[in-house]
Amino acid sequence: MKHYAITGGIGSGKSTVLKRFKELGIPTFSADDSAKYAMENNPEVKQNIIALFGDKAYTNGALNRELLAEQVFHNKSKLEALNAVVHPAARVAYEQWRDAQDAPYTMYEVSILFELHAQDRFDGVLLVVTAEEERIKRVQIRDKVTEDNVRARIKNQWPDEQKLPLADFVIENTDLSNTEVLVNALHQQLLEESKQ
Repeated sequence: MKHYAITGGIGSGKSTVLKRFKELGIPTFSADDSAKYAMENNPEVKQNIIALFGDKAYTNGALNRELLAEQVFHNKSKLEALNAVVHPAARVAYEQWRDAQDAPYTMYEVSILFELHAQDRFDGVLLVVTAEEERIKRVQIRDKVTEDNVRARIKNQWPDEQKLPLADFVIENTDLSNTEVLVNALHQQLLEESKQ
């Protein structure tokens, strides 16, 4: 069984691409969902987050996402500290999930794959790209945040130009029907490769 990663900048459409692979019957895993789950439910992760950001990091046991976003997206060292707490827990959850799968291949969605230097753990990397202005619009609508807020998040990720030479496959996600066609074609290619 082969294991692939999907990555791309915020708002590029990684989740859309991941969803299409799932519809095609491929086991999929989202690092972001896993990280969110760990931040809400893993006692050790919660303890470490409180140590980093104080008691206000949680309100009635629920993660104070606004406070965390405010703190980390304008402070690279705080973002790195948060990632150092959350990503190992998400990675363990992924590895347990991956080992339980039975399929020609799996897809793992992670936004900062290259930033974490984790690409070598996979049989291949799919990079999802979209024009930055379009990404900003999508995130503003999705997260109900300002353009400045989105740009601050983008600054914490590598630009596509830096990721492109490291990617094995690229999908430009500008038109949903075209993206589906591209994913379907890549799916057939990966099915063939999984037989080798």
